[in-house]
Amino acid sequence: MTQEKLPPPTVIDTLPDLESLSEELADVARVGIDVESDGFYVYHEKVCLLQLSTVEEDFVIDPLAVQDLSPLGPMFRDPRIEKVFHAAEYDVLCLKRDFGFHIRNIFDTMAASRTLGVVKLGLANVIEEHFGIRLSKKLQRANWGKRPLSREQLEYARLDTHYLLDLSAALLARLEDKGLLKDARDEFERLERLEPNARRFDPDAFWNLPGARKLSPQARAVLKELYIGRERRAAELDRAPFRVLPEELLVRLAEVSPASSDALRQFRGMTPYLFTHFQRDILDAVRRGLSAPPIDAPPARPANNRWSPMSLRRYEALRRWRKAQAESRGVSPIVVLSTDEIRRLAHAPDENPEPAVWLDCLSEYKRGVYGEQLLPILHEKPSGRPRRKK
Repeated sequence: MTQEKLPPPTVIDTLPDLESLSEELADVARVGIDVESDGFYVYHEKVCLLQLSTVEEDFVIDPLAVQDLSPLGPMFRDPRIEKVFHAAEYDVLCLKRDFGFHIRNIFDTMAASRTLGVVKLGLANVIEEHFGIRLSKKLQRANWGKRPLSREQLEYARLDTHYLLDLSAALLARLEDKGLLKDARDEFERLERLEPNARRFDPDAFWNLPGARKLSPQARAVLKELYIGRERRAAELDRAPFRVLPEELLVRLAEVSPASSDALRQFRGMTPYLFTHFQRDILDAVRRGLSAPPIDAPPARPANNRWSPMSLRRYEALRRWRKAQAESRGVSPIVVLSTDEIRRLAHAPDENPEPAVWLDCLSEYKRGVYGEQLLPILHEKPSGRPRRKK
Protein backbone atom coordinates (compact mmCIF):
# COMPACT_ATOMS: atom_id res chain seq x y z
CA MET A 1 0.00 0.00 0.00
CA THR A 2 1.35 3.44 -0.91
CA GLN A 3 0.42 6.60 0.93
CA GLU A 4 -2.25 8.15 -1.23
CA LYS A 5 -3.04 11.83 -1.60
CA LEU A 6 -5.83 12.25 0.91
CA PRO A 7 -8.60 14.84 0.88
CA PRO A 8 -8.65 17.08 3.96
CA PRO A 9 -10.30 15.54 7.03
CA THR A 10 -13.78 16.69 7.95
CA VAL A 11 -13.54 19.01 10.95
CA ILE A 12 -16.46 18.88 13.37
CA ASP A 13 -16.64 22.00 15.55
CA THR A 14 -20.39 22.59 16.03
CA LEU A 15 -23.03 20.58 17.86
CA PRO A 16 -25.34 20.26 14.80
CA ASP A 17 -22.46 18.82 12.76
CA LEU A 18 -21.66 16.37 15.56
CA GLU A 19 -25.29 15.28 15.79
CA SER A 20 -25.31 14.69 12.04
CA LEU A 21 -22.11 12.66 12.28
CA SER A 22 -23.51 10.54 15.10
CA GLU A 23 -26.46 9.60 12.88
CA GLU A 24 -24.05 8.47 10.15
CA LEU A 25 -22.01 6.42 12.59
CA ALA A 26 -25.07 4.43 13.67
CA ASP A 27 -24.87 2.52 10.38
CA VAL A 28 -21.14 1.71 10.27
CA ALA A 29 -19.58 -1.56 11.38
CA ARG A 30 -16.17 -0.27 12.46
CA VAL A 31 -14.65 3.05 13.56
CA GLY A 32 -10.99 3.97 14.08
CA ILE A 33 -10.56 6.17 17.16
CA ASP A 34 -7.81 8.26 18.75
CA VAL A 35 -7.60 11.23 21.08
CA GLU A 36 -5.14 14.06 21.60
CA SER A 37 -4.79 15.59 25.06
CA ASP A 38 -2.79 18.39 26.63
CA GLY A 39 -1.38 16.60 29.68
CA PHE A 40 2.19 17.49 28.70
CA TYR A 41 1.35 21.17 29.17
CA VAL A 42 -1.38 21.58 31.80
CA TYR A 43 -2.19 20.35 35.29
CA HIS A 44 -5.88 19.63 34.60
CA GLU A 45 -5.53 17.38 31.55
CA LYS A 46 -8.37 17.26 29.03
CA VAL A 47 -9.15 15.73 25.65
CA CYS A 48 -8.49 18.38 23.00
CA LEU A 49 -9.18 16.40 19.83
CA LEU A 50 -11.13 13.26 19.02
CA GLN A 51 -10.32 11.63 15.72
CA LEU A 52 -12.65 9.11 14.05
CA SER A 53 -12.18 7.21 10.80
CA THR A 54 -14.69 5.13 8.89
CA VAL A 55 -13.96 3.17 5.73
CA GLU A 56 -14.93 6.23 3.71
CA GLU A 57 -13.88 9.32 5.66
CA ASP A 58 -11.70 10.81 8.42
CA PHE A 59 -13.16 13.17 11.01
CA VAL A 60 -11.44 15.47 13.51
CA ILE A 61 -13.76 16.58 16.31
CA ASP A 62 -12.91 19.64 18.39
CA PRO A 63 -14.26 19.09 21.93
CA LEU A 64 -13.11 22.57 22.97
CA ALA A 65 -15.51 24.06 20.42
CA VAL A 66 -18.38 21.56 20.55
CA GLN A 67 -18.14 20.96 24.34
CA ASP A 68 -21.09 18.55 24.37
CA LEU A 69 -19.98 15.21 22.93
CA SER A 70 -22.96 13.23 24.24
CA PRO A 71 -24.31 12.56 20.70
CA LEU A 72 -21.41 10.08 20.32
CA GLY A 73 -22.51 8.08 23.36
CA PRO A 74 -24.73 5.62 21.42
CA MET A 75 -21.89 4.79 19.02
CA PHE A 76 -19.42 4.09 21.82
CA ARG A 77 -21.79 1.80 23.74
CA ASP A 78 -23.18 -0.03 20.69
CA PRO A 79 -21.68 -3.56 20.80
CA ARG A 80 -22.34 -4.01 17.07
CA ILE A 81 -19.83 -1.29 16.17
CA GLU A 82 -16.17 -2.23 16.57
CA LYS A 83 -14.02 0.56 18.01
CA VAL A 84 -10.44 0.28 16.77
CA PHE A 85 -7.74 1.99 18.85
CA HIS A 86 -3.97 1.81 19.01
CA ALA A 87 -2.81 1.73 22.64
CA ALA A 88 -6.41 1.94 23.83
CA GLU A 89 -5.79 2.14 27.57
CA TYR A 90 -4.97 5.84 27.71
CA ASP A 91 -7.69 6.79 25.22
CA VAL A 92 -10.37 4.77 27.01
CA LEU A 93 -9.50 6.33 30.36
CA CYS A 94 -9.56 9.83 28.87
CA LEU A 95 -12.90 9.30 27.12
CA LYS A 96 -14.50 7.91 30.27
CA ARG A 97 -12.99 10.61 32.48
CA ASP A 98 -14.00 13.59 30.33
CA PHE A 99 -17.24 12.42 28.73
CA GLY A 100 -18.48 9.42 30.70
CA PHE A 101 -18.62 7.20 27.62
CA HIS A 102 -19.34 3.49 28.06
CA ILE A 103 -17.20 1.77 25.44
CA ARG A 104 -18.07 -1.66 24.05
CA ASN A 105 -16.42 -3.88 21.43
CA ILE A 106 -12.80 -2.70 21.40
CA PHE A 107 -10.04 -3.85 19.07
CA ASP A 108 -6.62 -2.58 20.11
CA THR A 109 -4.02 -2.84 17.35
CA MET A 110 -1.16 -2.43 19.83
CA ALA A 111 -2.46 -5.23 22.07
CA ALA A 112 -3.02 -7.39 19.00
CA SER A 113 0.53 -6.71 17.80
CA ARG A 114 1.94 -7.53 21.24
CA THR A 115 0.01 -10.80 21.26
CA LEU A 116 1.61 -11.64 17.92
CA GLY A 117 5.09 -11.01 19.31
CA VAL A 118 5.76 -7.67 17.62
CA VAL A 119 8.60 -5.86 19.40
CA LYS A 120 8.25 -2.29 18.10
CA LEU A 121 4.72 -1.41 19.12
CA GLY A 122 4.46 2.30 18.30
CA LEU A 123 1.78 3.12 15.75
CA ALA A 124 4.31 4.49 13.25
CA ASN A 125 6.37 1.29 13.54
CA VAL A 126 3.38 -1.00 13.08
CA ILE A 127 2.03 1.00 10.13
CA GLU A 128 5.42 0.91 8.43
CA GLU A 129 5.79 -2.82 9.05
CA HIS A 130 2.41 -3.63 7.52
CA PHE A 131 2.01 -1.02 4.80
CA GLY A 132 5.47 0.45 4.17
CA ILE A 133 4.16 3.91 5.04
CA ARG A 134 6.15 6.23 7.30
CA LEU A 135 4.11 8.44 9.58
CA SER A 136 5.71 11.61 10.90
CA LYS A 137 6.36 11.86 14.64
CA LYS A 138 7.05 15.58 14.39
CA LEU A 139 3.98 16.72 16.35
CA GLN A 140 3.96 14.11 19.11
CA ARG A 141 4.56 16.83 21.71
CA ALA A 142 2.31 19.46 20.15
CA ASN A 143 0.11 21.51 22.46
CA TRP A 144 -3.29 20.31 21.25
CA GLY A 145 -5.09 22.70 23.59
CA LYS A 146 -4.00 25.76 21.59
CA ARG A 147 -6.28 27.23 18.96
CA PRO A 148 -6.41 27.69 16.04
CA LEU A 149 -5.14 24.33 14.86
CA SER A 150 -2.84 24.37 11.86
CA ARG A 151 -3.46 22.39 8.70
CA GLU A 152 -0.37 20.36 9.58
CA GLN A 153 -1.85 19.47 12.99
CA LEU A 154 -5.14 18.36 11.46
CA GLU A 155 -3.34 16.18 8.93
CA TYR A 156 -1.11 14.67 11.63
CA ALA A 157 -4.13 13.94 13.82
CA ARG A 158 -6.16 12.27 11.07
CA LEU A 159 -3.32 9.91 10.17
CA ASP A 160 -3.46 8.44 13.68
CA THR A 161 -6.77 6.81 12.73
CA HIS A 162 -6.78 6.70 8.93
CA TYR A 163 -4.99 3.34 8.69
CA LEU A 164 -6.44 1.69 11.80
CA LEU A 165 -9.24 -0.20 10.06
CA ASP A 166 -6.93 -1.75 7.45
CA LEU A 167 -4.40 -2.50 10.17
CA SER A 168 -6.92 -4.21 12.44
CA ALA A 169 -8.15 -6.37 9.54
CA ALA A 170 -4.58 -7.52 8.83
CA LEU A 171 -3.91 -8.23 12.50
CA LEU A 172 -7.20 -10.08 12.92
CA ALA A 173 -6.24 -12.45 10.10
CA ARG A 174 -2.86 -13.13 11.72
CA LEU A 175 -4.41 -13.71 15.15
CA GLU A 176 -6.87 -16.20 13.70
CA ASP A 177 -4.14 -17.94 11.73
CA LYS A 178 -1.97 -18.38 14.83
CA GLY A 179 -4.83 -19.33 17.14
CA LEU A 180 -4.29 -16.27 19.34
CA LEU A 181 -7.56 -14.41 18.85
CA LYS A 182 -8.96 -15.49 22.24
CA ASP A 183 -5.85 -14.16 23.98
CA ALA A 184 -6.22 -10.82 22.21
CA ARG A 185 -9.96 -10.66 22.88
CA ASP A 186 -9.31 -11.23 26.56
CA GLU A 187 -7.13 -8.12 26.62
CA PHE A 188 -9.69 -6.13 24.63
CA GLU A 189 -12.35 -6.99 27.21
CA ARG A 190 -10.03 -5.88 30.02
CA LEU A 191 -9.69 -2.52 28.30
CA GLU A 192 -13.48 -2.15 28.21
CA ARG A 193 -13.62 -2.57 32.00
CA LEU A 194 -11.05 0.15 32.78
CA GLU A 195 -12.25 3.03 34.93
CA PRO A 196 -10.38 6.31 35.54
CA ASN A 197 -9.14 7.08 39.02
CA ALA A 198 -9.34 10.51 40.59
CA ARG A 199 -5.99 12.27 40.53
CA ARG A 200 -4.35 12.06 43.94
CA PHE A 201 -1.22 13.88 44.94
CA ASP A 202 1.19 11.96 47.14
CA PRO A 203 3.43 14.37 49.07
CA ASP A 204 5.85 11.54 49.80
CA ALA A 205 6.40 10.88 46.09
CA PHE A 206 9.34 13.31 46.28
CA TRP A 207 11.36 10.18 47.14
CA ASN A 208 11.03 9.20 43.47
CA LEU A 209 12.85 12.29 42.21
CA PRO A 210 16.35 11.52 40.88
CA GLY A 211 18.87 12.32 43.60
CA ALA A 212 16.36 12.57 46.46
CA ARG A 213 17.80 9.60 48.33
CA LYS A 214 21.31 11.07 48.25
CA LEU A 215 20.25 14.21 50.11
CA SER A 216 20.79 14.76 53.81
CA PRO A 217 17.73 14.19 56.05
CA GLN A 218 17.20 17.94 56.48
CA ALA A 219 17.55 18.57 52.75
CA ARG A 220 14.88 15.92 52.18
CA ALA A 221 12.55 17.90 54.42
CA VAL A 222 13.24 20.95 52.25
CA LEU A 223 12.66 18.91 49.09
CA LYS A 224 9.31 17.70 50.38
CA GLU A 225 8.18 21.28 51.00
CA LEU A 226 9.39 22.36 47.55
CA TYR A 227 7.60 19.39 45.99
CA ILE A 228 4.31 20.20 47.75
CA GLY A 229 4.62 23.90 46.91
CA ARG A 230 5.28 23.16 43.25
CA GLU A 231 2.16 20.98 43.05
CA ARG A 232 0.02 23.71 44.59
CA ARG A 233 1.28 26.33 42.14
CA ALA A 234 0.92 23.98 39.18
CA ALA A 235 -2.74 23.41 40.06
CA GLU A 236 -3.34 27.16 40.44
CA LEU A 237 -1.66 27.95 37.10
CA ASP A 238 -3.09 24.87 35.33
CA ARG A 239 0.39 23.98 34.20
CA ALA A 240 2.21 20.65 34.21
CA PRO A 241 4.33 20.56 37.42
CA PHE A 242 7.64 20.11 35.60
CA ARG A 243 6.82 23.29 33.65
CA VAL A 244 6.62 25.20 36.92
CA LEU A 245 9.93 23.98 38.36
CA PRO A 246 11.98 21.17 36.76
CA GLU A 247 12.62 18.15 38.97
CA GLU A 248 16.40 18.43 38.70
CA LEU A 249 16.17 22.03 39.91
CA LEU A 250 14.00 21.03 42.88
CA VAL A 251 16.61 18.56 44.10
CA ARG A 252 19.49 21.03 43.74
CA LEU A 253 17.49 23.72 45.52
CA ALA A 254 16.87 21.33 48.40
CA GLU A 255 20.54 20.41 48.58
CA VAL A 256 21.73 24.03 48.78
CA SER A 257 18.61 25.46 50.49
CA PRO A 258 19.14 29.15 49.54
CA ALA A 259 17.55 31.22 52.29
CA SER A 260 17.66 34.72 50.78
CA SER A 261 16.63 36.45 47.58
CA ASP A 262 20.23 37.23 46.70
CA ALA A 263 21.28 33.61 47.16
CA LEU A 264 18.33 32.42 45.09
CA ARG A 265 18.99 34.92 42.29
CA GLN A 266 22.56 33.63 41.94
CA PHE A 267 21.53 29.99 42.04
CA ARG A 268 22.52 28.04 38.93
CA GLY A 269 19.46 27.38 36.79
CA MET A 270 17.37 30.12 38.41
CA THR A 271 16.28 32.04 35.31
CA PRO A 272 14.89 35.58 35.53
CA TYR A 273 11.44 34.18 34.76
CA LEU A 274 11.57 31.59 37.54
CA PHE A 275 12.97 34.11 40.00
CA THR A 276 10.31 36.71 39.21
CA HIS A 277 7.36 34.34 39.36
CA PHE A 278 8.34 31.81 42.03
CA GLN A 279 10.84 33.54 44.34
CA ARG A 280 8.42 33.78 47.26
CA ASP A 281 7.16 30.20 46.86
CA ILE A 282 10.69 28.79 46.81
CA LEU A 283 11.99 30.77 49.78
CA ASP A 284 8.90 30.00 51.85
CA ALA A 285 9.26 26.29 51.09
CA VAL A 286 12.96 26.34 52.00
CA ARG A 287 12.18 28.01 55.33
CA ARG A 288 9.46 25.50 56.14
CA GLY A 289 11.76 22.62 55.23
CA LEU A 290 14.65 23.89 57.33
CA SER A 291 12.40 24.17 60.36
CA ALA A 292 10.69 20.81 59.80
CA PRO A 293 11.92 17.55 61.35
CA PRO A 294 14.59 15.79 59.24
CA ILE A 295 13.33 12.96 57.02
CA ASP A 296 15.50 9.89 57.54
CA ALA A 297 13.66 7.22 55.56
CA PRO A 298 10.70 6.69 53.22
CA PRO A 299 7.34 5.97 54.89
CA ALA A 300 6.59 2.29 55.50
CA ARG A 301 4.71 0.63 52.69
CA PRO A 302 1.20 -0.70 53.39
CA ALA A 303 1.18 -4.28 54.59
CA ASN A 304 -0.40 -5.56 51.38
CA ASN A 305 2.54 -4.18 49.36
CA ARG A 306 5.21 -5.89 51.43
CA TRP A 307 7.00 -8.94 50.14
CA SER A 308 7.18 -11.84 52.54
CA PRO A 309 9.79 -14.55 51.91
CA MET A 310 7.00 -16.84 50.75
CA SER A 311 5.44 -14.32 48.35
CA LEU A 312 8.89 -13.67 46.88
CA ARG A 313 9.36 -17.37 46.23
CA ARG A 314 5.94 -17.61 44.61
CA TYR A 315 6.75 -14.55 42.48
CA GLU A 316 9.91 -16.14 41.13
CA ALA A 317 8.19 -19.49 40.59
CA LEU A 318 5.38 -17.78 38.67
CA ARG A 319 7.87 -15.93 36.49
CA ARG A 320 9.64 -19.18 35.63
CA TRP A 321 6.30 -20.82 34.85
CA ARG A 322 5.26 -17.85 32.67
CA LYS A 323 8.49 -17.98 30.70
CA ALA A 324 8.12 -21.71 30.03
CA GLN A 325 4.45 -21.27 29.09
CA ALA A 326 5.25 -18.41 26.72
CA GLU A 327 8.02 -20.41 25.04
CA SER A 328 5.75 -23.41 24.56
CA ARG A 329 3.03 -21.25 23.02
CA GLY A 330 5.39 -19.05 21.02
CA VAL A 331 4.11 -15.80 22.53
CA SER A 332 5.49 -12.96 24.62
CA PRO A 333 5.43 -13.68 28.38
CA ILE A 334 3.17 -10.68 28.97
CA VAL A 335 0.50 -12.34 26.83
CA VAL A 336 0.36 -15.20 29.32
CA LEU A 337 0.31 -13.08 32.47
CA SER A 338 1.14 -9.43 33.03
CA THR A 339 3.70 -8.54 35.68
CA ASP A 340 0.92 -7.02 37.76
CA GLU A 341 -1.05 -10.26 37.58
CA ILE A 342 2.01 -12.23 38.74
CA ARG A 343 2.51 -9.82 41.63
CA ARG A 344 -1.12 -10.12 42.72
CA LEU A 345 -1.04 -13.90 42.44
CA ALA A 346 2.14 -14.07 44.51
CA HIS A 347 0.48 -12.08 47.30
CA ALA A 348 -2.90 -13.82 47.12
CA PRO A 349 -2.27 -16.70 49.58
CA ASP A 350 -0.81 -14.24 52.11
CA GLU A 351 -3.79 -11.90 51.83
CA ASN A 352 -6.52 -14.55 51.81
CA PRO A 353 -6.14 -18.12 53.08
CA GLU A 354 -8.98 -19.42 50.89
CA PRO A 355 -7.64 -21.02 47.66
CA ALA A 356 -10.98 -20.42 45.97
CA VAL A 357 -10.23 -16.69 45.66
CA TRP A 358 -6.55 -16.85 44.78
CA LEU A 359 -7.25 -16.59 41.06
CA ASP A 360 -9.85 -13.83 41.30
CA CYS A 361 -7.37 -11.27 39.97
CA LEU A 362 -7.40 -13.07 36.61
CA SER A 363 -10.00 -12.90 33.87
CA GLU A 364 -12.39 -15.77 33.37
CA TYR A 365 -10.49 -16.75 30.24
CA LYS A 366 -7.12 -16.94 32.02
CA ARG A 367 -8.59 -18.80 34.96
CA GLY A 368 -9.93 -21.37 32.53
CA VAL A 369 -6.71 -21.72 30.55
CA TYR A 370 -4.13 -21.51 33.33
CA GLY A 371 -5.95 -22.05 36.62
CA GLU A 372 -5.13 -25.75 37.08
CA GLN A 373 -1.44 -25.03 36.52
CA LEU A 374 -1.31 -21.98 38.78
CA LEU A 375 -2.98 -23.32 41.90
CA PRO A 376 -0.28 -25.92 42.62
CA ILE A 377 2.38 -23.20 42.31
CA LEU A 378 0.55 -21.07 44.86
CA HIS A 379 0.06 -24.07 47.17
CA GLU A 380 3.63 -25.34 47.08
CA LYS A 381 6.69 -23.91 48.74
CA PRO A 382 9.19 -23.44 45.91
CA SER A 383 12.74 -24.33 46.82
CA GLY A 384 15.69 -21.99 46.58
CA ARG A 385 16.41 -18.62 48.10
CA PRO A 386 14.32 -15.75 46.72
CA ARG A 387 15.97 -12.81 45.08
CA ARG A 388 15.20 -9.48 46.64
CA LYS A 389 12.17 -7.88 44.97
CA LYS A 390 12.72 -4.24 44.13
